[in-house]
Amino acid sequence: MSTRYSPAAVAATFVLTLLLLSCSAGQSEQGTGEEGAVQEGTGEGRAGDSGAEGTRASSADDSSSLRGALLPIAHLTSARESVSTDELSQASELAVPRELHESAGGSLGRSDFEVFGSTDEVLDHVSRNPEAIGLVPWNEIDPRVKALAVDSVSLLDPDAANPESYPLRSGDTTLPNPGELRKIVVAGDIVLDRGQPFAVFEEGRGIDFPLDGGYAAITGRELVPNPYSESELVYQFDAERLGEGGEVREYLGGADLTLANFENPVLENAVYHPEDPTFNGDLRLLPILDQAGIDGVTLGNNHILDAGGPGLEETLRHLDDAGISYAGAGADLDATREPMIFDLGGIEVGVLSYQGVPSYEWAWATEDFPGTAPLQEDVVREDIERLRPEVDLLLVMPHWGIEYTAPPEPEQVYLAHAMVDAGADLVVGDHAHWAKGIEVYDGKPVFYGTGNFLFDQSWSEETSTGIFADIVLYEDRIVQARPVPFVILDRSQPNFLVRDELSDKALNTIFSASLGPEFEEYEEQQPDDSG
Repeated sequence: MSTRYSPAAVAATFVLTLLLLSCSAGQSEQGTGEEGAVQEGTGEGRAGDSGAEGTRASSADDSSSLRGALLPIAHLTSARESVSTDELSQASELAVPRELHESAGGSLGRSDFEVFGSTDEVLDHVSRNPEAIGLVPWNEIDPRVKALAVDSVSLLDPDAANPESYPLRSGDTTLPNPGELRKIVVAGDIVLDRGQPFAVFEEGRGIDFPLDGGYAAITGRELVPNPYSESELVYQFDAERLGEGGEVREYLGGADLTLANFENPVLENAVYHPEDPTFNGDLRLLPILDQAGIDGVTLGNNHILDAGGPGLEETLRHLDDAGISYAGAGADLDATREPMIFDLGGIEVGVLSYQGVPSYEWAWATEDFPGTAPLQEDVVREDIERLRPEVDLLLVMPHWGIEYTAPPEPEQVYLAHAMVDAGADLVVGDHAHWAKGIEVYDGKPVFYGTGNFLFDQSWSEETSTGIFADIVLYEDRIVQARPVPFVILDRSQPNFLVRDELSDKALNTIFSASLGPEFEEYEEQQPDDSG
C-alpha cells in the first residue's frame, strides 16, 4: 500500500493471474513475404505524438547505450495475456522495428518479419490492428498497446515480474528493475446501503462476503423488460462461480494504490434503504474498505449529501478515523478542491475529484457552505496547474454524465481532453452505473466510466458488470492501462469475469464505445448487437 499524507495505510501484495483465453498469433492486414524474406510495413508512425514522445524513458540501469530487451505487444482488445517463444518463432506476421530485425532474428531463429521503420511505427501498427502482434524494447512501450508475458514470464506485472528468467533477454539488453514497477487500481461506485447490508446482515453472510469473490463466467442471457422503463429492454443473465474465492480482495489489497468512489455518507445511525435511491452507508460496513486495501475515496458525487451537511461532516470524521484519504467534498469550496497525495516509494501521486452530474449543481460547495467540488473547466484547469509541479503523476476522477450508457458523451470527451491538456496523466470517471468506453488521448489513458463496484443494481447485466482501471507505472510514467472486468453476484459481491464468448460481452461493449484510432478497426468488426 502507499504511504499517504492523510493518515494510515494498508499493506498487501498478491499475484493476480486472470483466467484468460489464449489465441493463436493473428494475421495482420499486411501480406507476408516468402520464407526468409523481410517485408516492409506500411503503417505511418506517430512522430511528434506526445503520447509516444513522453514515454521514451531510459533503461533501469541508466545504460543509455544499451537497448531494452524485446517485449511482445498486442492490441488493447486482445484476450491474449502470454505468448510462447515457439508461437513468436512461427507467427506468420510479426512486426519489428528495422533496427531490431537482426536481434529479433537471433532470439527467435527467424528472419521473415514484418519490418517497420521505427519502434513507434510498430506501436502504432499494433495499436490500430486487433489481430497484430509485435516486438518492441520494453522501455519504449506505451499505453496504446498491451504487453504480453513470454512463456508466462512477465516483465511489466508488478506482482509477477521476473526479469532474470525472461526468455528474450541477452547480454547487450537491459531489463526493468522490478522495484520501479507499481500498480494503481481504480474501482467504481461503492454504496454501503441496500444490497451490502442486506447480504451482510439480513442474509447473515458476514462482513467478509462482499470481497470473497473469485472468478465467474456468464452462462446465459436474455432480453427482458426494463423494470424501470416499460419502453426498454435490458439483458438479464445467469453466471457460474469458478474456482476459489478471495481473489478480488487480494488483487485490490496487492496494489500499491487502490482508489474508489464512495457514493454515500457513512453514519453511525444509518437508515437502511432496501430500494430507495437515497443512501446511508452503515458504519459497521466501513471495514469493507479496509479489507479492499482502499487508500483513498472520491466524495465528489451526487449522493454524498444524502444525509445533508451534518452527514458529510460525520462521514469525513469516520474516514479520518479509518485512515482513508478523501477528496471532492468538504466543509467549503476550498476544502473540496484539496487533492489526495500519496507517496508510492518516492513517486508522488496526486488525485483530484469533481462532481458534474446534470441537475446536481445545487450540491456544489461555496465559500460558506459544504458540498462537492464543481466539475467546471476553469476550476479543474486551475487545480491541475497548481498541483502539477508537486506530483509525479496526476489523476483526475470526475463523477459525470448520463446514467446507463456506454459511449462517452461529447461534453465528457471535451473535459477529459481539457484535463490532459492542463497536465493530467490519467482520467478515470464514474457515475453511469455502466462501464463506459476508454481512450488514449495524447498518450494519456482515459477511462470514461468504471461502472458499479460494491453496489446492488442487479436488474441488468450492464449494471452488474464493472471494471477495475488497472494501471502499471514504471518509475513515474504509465506503461500499461487496461480494464479488468468483473460481475457483481448476489447484489453485493464482485467476481472477476473469465474471458470467453459469453462473458466477453462486457468488454465488447466497452471497446465498441471507445474512442481513437486504436479502436476504429475493432468497432468496424463488431456486429450491430454484440449481445
